Amino acid sequence: MKKAIIILASLAGPDLVACPTCNTETGIAVRAGIFNDAFLQTLGEVLAPFPVLALGLFLVNRLLPD
Repeated sequence: MKKAIIILASLAGPDLVACPTCNTETGIAVRAGIFNDAFLQTLGEVLAPFPVLALGLFLVNRLLPD
């Protein structure tokens, strides 16, 4: 029953959107700012702290006494 309701709701029409601002000028400007020619550099800068955090957590887990 739940599956049928989900299917019917998804076929209800284009009024069902997850992002109401995606097709506006603001949404277009945001996408242009994110997916520009410096995307890989920005992605690297965003993801860089995670290996450092993982290493720190690993060391704390292994080196501190129980």
